[in-house]
Amino acid sequence: MLKAWLKYQQAHVGSYIHRSKEYFVNKSLKLGLGQESFLSFLDRTHPGLHEERKKRLFYLSQRLPNTIVFTFRTLHFIDWFAPIHLALERLFPGKFGVIYLDYATTLRRIGSGLEYLRYREQVQSRLLSMGIDPLNHFSHEELSSYQIRPKWILGITTETIRQENLDIPIRVYLPHYCLPKAIDYSLPKNIDFQHVLLPTRPPYTYESLNSNTTSFKFELHHVGYPKELLRVPQIKCFPNSNKPVVIYAPSLEIRLLMDAIKNGIIDFFRNNTQWNFVVKLHPSLESRRHYISTYIKDELSGYNHISVDALSNINSLNDEVSVLITDFGSTGGEFSLKSGKRVIFLQIPKRFEGGADLKFRDNYADAVCPISELPQMLEKLISLGPLSNEELTRMRTKVLNCTAKSDEQAAKTLNQLILNLN
Repeated sequence: MLKAWLKYQQAHVGSYIHRSKEYFVNKSLKLGLGQESFLSFLDRTHPGLHEERKKRLFYLSQRLPNTIVFTFRTLHFIDWFAPIHLALERLFPGKFGVIYLDYATTLRRIGSGLEYLRYREQVQSRLLSMGIDPLNHFSHEELSSYQIRPKWILGITTETIRQENLDIPIRVYLPHYCLPKAIDYSLPKNIDFQHVLLPTRPPYTYESLNSNTTSFKFELHHVGYPKELLRVPQIKCFPNSNKPVVIYAPSLEIRLLMDAIKNGIIDFFRNNTQWNFVVKLHPSLESRRHYISTYIKDELSGYNHISVDALSNINSLNDEVSVLITDFGSTGGEFSLKSGKRVIFLQIPKRFEGGADLKFRDNYADAVCPISELPQMLEKLISLGPLSNEELTRMRTKVLNCTAKSDEQAAKTLNQLILNLN
């Protein structure tokens, strides 16, 4: 027990040291560059890339007046918009320009120094894996240094970005989850939007929409969940093994993750070698380089039947996985609705109940149990296999408000909003 506690504290100190190094490097860069930003310096010292970016902006401003901008800060939120972008290109070829505009430099943990370069590489790798040209991606700081500016026709976002002050006539909110938690009682009040692309039907949507029959200041568009249609290459974490693969994908709630560690989740993974495990930590833990993710990686390193992953899209594991284990949030529901594979929810305190995520759990989870009962539950569910087509169709019809081609439904909705404006 003492050894585990010391490793945990070591991970905490390691995370602090890393952040301190980043801080001093960024301070040194600012002193060396003076008034010029680090991103502007990089742009200036790569004239070929700078010219390509200018050409792209010129093309968008002159040839494609219908330019859509997707604003984001969190890396994995790209996965929510990319299917809609690709559907726009399929259905309306050559009609729309699209810019992925990140505000990641406004996040304290990233800033505009070396950590941002790591972030930008991850963004561009993610876009390439989806078949999207990374030249469509700009930092908001980079874009402000160019004289050519596209004329935005529609802006779409998944999160609050206080620093965003673009002149956009049509603003759309795209929820970055399928099933709202209890704390997400209503649509966000700190995001400016007139339209919402809503994925789920009552009672699996925002509680305020379940109970409120009055008119809203925004328009709801029942398009389903476009992220389901995200096409990503399938990953084989255990290519030389025939053992069943189980994903553990906890939420971002650190208290629940710490409770799971306290209640023996680490030993559960180590001791049950009859299965392969993918420990899929929340992407935000990795981007923050949180000490708890370092601790878990250290504790599980060296085991051939365990793979720790944070940044891969969970959809890329669908083919290989038999069962998913989670605690709360949208992950379990999304995985089950898309794949038809079995899902186990860990028992959690009642204070987390009341949201659409746990309403889905109560109606559709294959098991709700403590960590001590996981071996028996896994054995049972793996032998059952996935849901039948009839069971999956019935569940999807009850939960989603559009069950087929939701990416194209969303693309058609955006196109119609722009036609209505013009």
